[in-house]
Amino acid sequence: MDQLPGPGSTLRMERAGTLLTVERRLGEGGQGVVDRVLMNGAPFAVKWYRPGPRTSEQRQAIGVLVEWGRPPHPAFVWPIDLVSCEATAGFGYVMPLLESRFSSFAQLLSEPVQPPFRVITTIARELVDAFAALHSSGLCYRDISFGNLAVDSTSAEVAILDNDNVGTDNAKVFIRGTVRFMAPEIVREEALPSTATDLHSLAVFLFYLFVHGHPLEGARVETTYDWEASTHPSESELSVLHFGTDPLFVFDPDNTSNRPLPGDPMLVWWSLYPRFFREIFVQAFTTGLHDASLHGRVTEGVWRRNILRLHDCASMCPACTAALFWDPDEPETACWHCQGVPPPPAVLEINGHLLVLSEGATLTSHHLTRDRNYRSVAGLVEHHPAQPGAFVLRNMSPTAWTLVPDGEEPKTVVPGQRLAVREMSIDFGVARGRIRDPAAAGRLS
Repeated sequence: MDQLPGPGSTLRMERAGTLLTVERRLGEGGQGVVDRVLMNGAPFAVKWYRPGPRTSEQRQAIGVLVEWGRPPHPAFVWPIDLVSCEATAGFGYVMPLLESRFSSFAQLLSEPVQPPFRVITTIARELVDAFAALHSSGLCYRDISFGNLAVDSTSAEVAILDNDNVGTDNAKVFIRGTVRFMAPEIVREEALPSTATDLHSLAVFLFYLFVHGHPLEGARVETTYDWEASTHPSESELSVLHFGTDPLFVFDPDNTSNRPLPGDPMLVWWSLYPRFFREIFVQAFTTGLHDASLHGRVTEGVWRRNILRLHDCASMCPACTAALFWDPDEPETACWHCQGVPPPPAVLEINGHLLVLSEGATLTSHHLTRDRNYRSVAGLVEHHPAQPGAFVLRNMSPTAWTLVPDGEEPKTVVPGQRLAVREMSIDFGVARGRIRDPAAAGRLS
């Protein structure tokens, strides 16, 4: 019998009985291959395992995932069914075919021009929501890394691959993870993958996404590679040291010995974010390094709240047009580009939150009803067509708004219509808000 099915081979889905035709090879690795297949003319993918000592256990584990079903988030490229082939030993599973619009996260981070801040924060929130869905389903991922995550930066969507790594907390595993993303207790071989270890891996990934470097690789780590060959520890020994037994956050507030080296992009990116957001990373990589619990580590709910807040802080320096974040807790923060202190922007206060009203900001269904529907846009901020430096808010919802500008009569803004941003109260029908604009006094309404 051939070891691997080739183009033209016929595979059978074990539960559905549907036949699949192998079209072409997409990739190959140590465990097996991934092929593009056709199911009733529609393209899918099959991961096929080479026969080995753990074939029976792997097959059983993936069968459990098929029975379990995909967690309630579309990011997971989940096993649909086990497949077999009469002419070939081994087994495989069929899954959706990753669309060509997705590329690797590593490619995203290597681009010379990064996506806008709102895109990055949306990608981060999608990733957090996906893992929250996985963990709430009683599962953990075990191997969060660049190779297993893909992104479409145009739509700000993520895809989570290789879900055959997924299982329940502390269950028997075939892979413990990728070293630079592993929780310290796994590196030290003191624990098995779990939801708590996933939270560390997720924090590492988010740090890469926002700060463009590894949270534990700074000057102290670099010096260990400069030792003479005769005293140089092995790569595995260094990995255990830096990521397991003695990890140190590059921005640890109490120990500066592992700061990023001069010229490292982490130094610039870290300074761009408001203090409230930086403090979440500090918790993840100080307390979270040593307290391997859901209390010590940053949970998805905490990440979500702070990523949403960061998203709504996105603004622009009116002096140099640099993208930045404006935080009312630190209103005197200078622009990272021109070093001037931007004036406070107009903001919408709604449901206890602030939305900075800068170009491209969106008022979503979630702002109005807290329904976690972040993609349904109810309002869009645009430049004022006649007043430089001013903005308008366009009603993108199907409902008319009632607004009362300060010192003016009440007005109605119907769907598609715009209102000039100025001090006012707004009744959106399902929620009430207040626009505050410190700069409005010097402008015509």
